[in-house]
Amino acid sequence: MRAESALAHCLAGDTPVLLADGRTEPIAELAAGQEVFGTRDGRFVVTRVRAHWKTSRPAYRVTLGDGTQVVAGGDHRFLTDEGWRHVTPGRYDDVDERPFLVKGARLVGTGRFAAPPAHVRDYRDGYLWGVVRGGLPSDPDVLARAREFSAGDVPRDRDLVEWPTAPGDGWSKGFLAGLFDSRGSSTGGELVVSSSDSAVFEAAALALTRLAVPHAVEVRGLRVVGGLAGRLRFLHLVEPAITRGNAVEGMAVPVTSQLAVVAVESLGVTRTLYDITTGTGDFVANGLVSHNCSAPPAPAPPATPPASPSRVQPPRPRESNAQDL
Repeated sequence: MRAESALAHCLAGDTPVLLADGRTEPIAELAAGQEVFGTRDGRFVVTRVRAHWKTSRPAYRVTLGDGTQVVAGGDHRFLTDEGWRHVTPGRYDDVDERPFLVKGARLVGTGRFAAPPAHVRDYRDGYLWGVVRGGLPSDPDVLARAREFSAGDVPRDRDLVEWPTAPGDGWSKGFLAGLFDSRGSSTGGELVVSSSDSAVFEAAALALTRLAVPHAVEVRGLRVVGGLAGRLRFLHLVEPAITRGNAVEGMAVPVTSQLAVVAVESLGVTRTLYDITTGTGDFVANGLVSHNCSAPPAPAPPATPPASPSRVQPPRPRESNAQDL
């Protein structure tokens, strides 16, 4: 359901929302029925989009200490460590002043999401190196991507011998995505990439370093560190074919001083903004726990007019009959 909202609890259309599979999608492109992450009792849980809303409102930009930014309507609410706060001041029913974001208020969540990689030539080549040298799995999504990227026959180990001398960011993202699809694991919320091939292991470590992904070198492999924020950044940055929603579900919602409000600024323009209604009453927008839009009450059906009282016909006078006399 997409409708013009009577409310102003809305976000810019390009705001990424965390889906139940761990990926993101701009809020403008969501639809009723999709599964996203919300929260319950301080943990991330899967919920369903019940409605999708669009409106036009004056826009404000909220900037946080870690660089996270989000554009929203003034009435929109974000969760802080002290409860829900509107973007701008105002009043409830013109009586009570509502709580709003002030400088230093700490929002909860992971902070900004990394942009997904473009599937350009370097990324595609890197993916094929990672997924083939890691040991091509039988997962249908992985095989479909490998065939698409190779434009035909998927290369074999013996076809990939000469490592690139100066791999760039695109190749590194593709390589890590392919290796994670073939040799990665997501257990207990931890992401680990492993390989018994020393050349592959070293290439993975260099790629993680090149992309500034914090990691620890362990006997079992390379473990992505940095908490949930670090794990989500890795998944969004490299975008494996196999989704990893289990890296998020059930995890505690982070609270960190890095998500303190630095500024709330009016953009001085009216923009088309979007919002959703979910089963939990919230969702995750660019790494921040966001209150959802409540559907306006449906108009009451018109009252049924009372039935007109039927007119009782008086009994017709009985005609005389000679036998009655």
